[in-house]
Amino acid sequence: MYLPLHVEMRGKKVLIVGLGKVGRRRAEKLLNAGAKVNAIDRKKLKANGVRTIQKELGPGNLPSFKGYFLVITSTGDKKLNDAVTARARKDGCMVNRADLPAKGGDVVFPAVVETDVGTFSFTTLGKNPRLSKRVKEAFEREFSGS
Repeated sequence: MYLPLHVEMRGKKVLIVGLGKVGRRRAEKLLNAGAKVNAIDRKKLKANGVRTIQKELGPGNLPSFKGYFLVITSTGDKKLNDAVTARARKDGCMVNRADLPAKGGDVVFPAVVETDVGTFSFTTLGKNPRLSKRVKEAFEREFSGS
């Protein structure tokens, strides 16, 4: 069962495996929260503020993830995501699985609304991302400028 928490990320080390569209979006959120973000991708990709290593990974050639607070798998390869998840857990890291929200990982990225009175988050635990987005947009309309 997931327990909703807001976690202080300033200075925490995060590794993103796969820096496509989802990986970049997560990197941006983490950087904005003050995390130190590294990424591994098979292509030479750049993302502002992210230290990126170009490397082809497979289930049999994973690096150690020790020292990372959170490891995010956002590749299109389920077997690689499975292997990264297993290795990260073995190395004591929390995991976010972009391909299996609320099933294969320990962390879910919710929809977030920040207002002058607080930060609010919404999630359907991956079951209905459109609904999370609709709730977020309705909340923003209702409480913008409050």
